[in-house]
Amino acid sequence: MSRYLVSMFFFLSFLSVASATETVFFSDNTSRLDIGGSIEILEDKAGALSFEQALASDQYKSSTQKVPNLGLSSSAFWLKIHIRNESSSGQLLLMLEQPNMDEVALYFPKTDGTYTVQKMGEYQDFAIRLYQIPDYLFRLSILPGKEVTYLMRIKSTEQIQVPLVLGTEDSILNFLSQKHILSGIYFGIMLVMLLYNLFIYFTVRDKSYIYYVVYIVIILLTQTSLQGFPFQYLWPHSPWMAIHGGFFFPSLVGIAGLAFLRVFLHTSEFTPKLDRIAVVFYIIYSISILLAIFNIYTASYALMEITAMLVSTYMLTMGIVIYRKGYRPAKFFLIAWTFFLVGVVIYIMKDFGIFPYNNITRYTMQTGSAFEVVLISFGLADRINILKKEKEESQTKALEALTENERIVKEQNVILEIKVQERTTELEAANKELSETFTNLKETQSQLVDSEKMASLGQLTAGIAHEINNPINFVKSNIKSLKRTLDELKQLYQQYALIEDGHQVAEKIAAAQKLKKDLDMDYSIKEIDDLLHGIDDGATRTSEIIKGLKVFSRLDEDTLKTTDLHEGLNATLILLNTILKDKVLVEKKFSQLPPVECYPGKINQVFMNILNNAIQAIAEKKDSEKGHITICTSSDASNVYVSIKDDGIGIKEEVLPRIFEPFFSTKAVGQGMGLGLSITHSIIEKHHGKIKVLSEVGKGSEFVISIPITQQTEKF
Repeated sequence: MSRYLVSMFFFLSFLSVASATETVFFSDNTSRLDIGGSIEILEDKAGALSFEQALASDQYKSSTQKVPNLGLSSSAFWLKIHIRNESSSGQLLLMLEQPNMDEVALYFPKTDGTYTVQKMGEYQDFAIRLYQIPDYLFRLSILPGKEVTYLMRIKSTEQIQVPLVLGTEDSILNFLSQKHILSGIYFGIMLVMLLYNLFIYFTVRDKSYIYYVVYIVIILLTQTSLQGFPFQYLWPHSPWMAIHGGFFFPSLVGIAGLAFLRVFLHTSEFTPKLDRIAVVFYIIYSISILLAIFNIYTASYALMEITAMLVSTYMLTMGIVIYRKGYRPAKFFLIAWTFFLVGVVIYIMKDFGIFPYNNITRYTMQTGSAFEVVLISFGLADRINILKKEKEESQTKALEALTENERIVKEQNVILEIKVQERTTELEAANKELSETFTNLKETQSQLVDSEKMASLGQLTAGIAHEINNPINFVKSNIKSLKRTLDELKQLYQQYALIEDGHQVAEKIAAAQKLKKDLDMDYSIKEIDDLLHGIDDGATRTSEIIKGLKVFSRLDEDTLKTTDLHEGLNATLILLNTILKDKVLVEKKFSQLPPVECYPGKINQVFMNILNNAIQAIAEKKDSEKGHITICTSSDASNVYVSIKDDGIGIKEEVLPRIFEPFFSTKAVGQGMGLGLSITHSIIEKHHGKIKVLSEVGKGSEFVISIPITQQTEKF
C-alpha cells in the first residue's frame, strides 16, 4: 500500500473531526514543546485564499495528530496557531522541522492589530533565511502572560508532514545540533564506505565496485536531501534543483541499485529472464523523472512510489533465487537489503502515523541504508576472498596440470628422441638421394639449355650460311667472267707487244686493231668495272653478316659493359634477314637511347628469342599478306624500354600466365623445348629488369622489356 494513499486517508480522518480552538501554553517548565496536535488546519484547494480570507474563515479543523500528515496534495494549507506565553521570556522560536517544503509563510500580528509576513521555502535562495539551517525557524515576540494567534501558509509538491516545535532559542538550537550529529554520523559512514570501495576499485579494477560507488553517491544525495543539506551546501542558489531533487534522486537510486544488483549478482548468468525485466524499471523511472521536469509532480511521485515497491520486491526475489543457486555474495545482499527494507517500512509507517514521529523513526531509512552499504561492502570484500580461493584452486589445478604435462613431456621426449633418430636416418638417406637427383637435374637442365641453344644456333647457322652463300656465289661467278675478260686483255696485250721489233709494223697494228674489234674491248672494260663492283658488294655483304654475327654473339664480352641496344637489335635483325625478307616487314621506331650497362650477348639473346617467336607467330597465321613487326625504344631517367610487337596469331588468355615457365610450349611436339622465353625471363630478371606481355588472339602480341640503365654487379 503506497505512502500516498495511506497519507490521504489520515488527512481525511482528521478533517472529519472538529474540536474547539486549542491554545498552546508555554511556560518556564517547558524548554521545547511539540505543538502539531494543538493547531487548526484549513485546506485551500485552489490556493487562492488571501490572508484576510484565511484569517476570517470558520472552516478550520483541529489537528488530531501530534505531527499532522496532510498527504501528497497540490492544495495550500493554512495553519492557525494560538500561543499563550506563560514563561518569563518574551522571545521564543517556532520551528517547522520539515526542510522539503516549497513554500512556508508565517503571518505575525503587530500591536496595531495588523499582520506582517515572513516567507521561506525551497522556491527561494537558501541564503535569505534568518537561520542558515535546512529547517524553518521563526522568531516570536510574545510578552509574558499574553496570547497571540499566528497564521502559517504551507505548500509542497512532496508529501506534507507538519512537525511544529515551540521553544526557546537555546533549546531549539541544541535540539538541531543533536539532530545534525546523527546526520553527520550517517554522512561519515557513507563517505567512508564510498572511499573504501573506490580504493578497492582502483586496486582490483572490478567494475562491481565502481557501480557501487555510484550507487552510494546517489543514495547519499537522496537521504541527505530529506534533511535539506544538498540545498544548503550544494545548490543554495538553485530553487529549481531543490524542488525537483526530491523526485530525481529516488528514481536515480532505483536505477543505480538495479544496475549494481545486475553486476554484483551476475543476474544475466543466473537468472537471464528475470534480468531482462530490469530494463522495464529503467524506463518507468525515466518517465517519473520526465514528469517531474514538466512539473507533473503528483503523477511523478505516485509512479516513483509504486515503482519503488515493485523494484524492492523484484530485487529481493532476485537475491533469493540466486542465493538458492549457491552464489555466496547473494547472502550478503539479502541481509543488507532486508535491513534497508525494514528501515524503509518503519519510515513509511511513521509517515502513516502508525509509529510516532521522532528522531528514531525519522532516521530509520538512513540507518537502514547505512547498514545496507556496510553489509554490501562486506559482500564485495568477500568476493575478493572468493576470487582468491578460485585463483588458488585454479593455480592448484594448473600446477597439477603442469606436473602431469611435465611427466607426459618427459615420456614424449623419450619417444620423440627415438622417432627423431629414426627420422634423421631416413632424412639423411632421402637427402643423399635428393642430392644425387638434384645433381642429375642440374646436368639435365644444363643439357636441355645447351640443346635449346644448339637448336637456335643450328637454325641461326643455317640462315647465316644461306646469307653468306649468296654473296660468295656471286663473287665466284664474277671472278670466272673477270678471268675470261682478263685473258682477252692479255691476248690483245701480246698482239701489241709484237709491234716493238719494228718489222711489219703496219700489218701488226692492223692485226691488233682487228683483234680489239673482234674482242669488243670497250664492252670488256665496262664489264670489268661491273664485275669488280659486284665483287665489292658481295664482299661488303659478307663483311656485314660477319660483323652482325660478332655483335650478336659478343663472345669477347663476359663482363658488364655499356652498350648501344640499337646496335644489338640491328645485328639480330641482320642474322634473321633470311627469314624476315620474304615473310615479315620490320618497322623500327628508335628514339635516342643512353648507353646501357648490361651483358650485351645475353641481351642480344633476348632479342633473338622474342623476334624468332614473333616470326613464327606470323608464319602460323597463314595470311597471304606480309606480317609486320614493330620495334619501339624509349627511356626515362632510370630505365630503357624496348617494345617488340607483332601481328601474329596471339596468345590465349589462359596460357599467358605460363609462357615463362620452363618446358612450357604451345608449339607442336618436336618444334621446341619451351625454354626460349624461360631463358629470356631469367636474363631480364638478372638484369633487374621486367618483362610483360600484352596479347589478343588473332591480333598479335607485344613484349615490353624494361632494363635499368645502371646495373648492380652480378655474375651470371
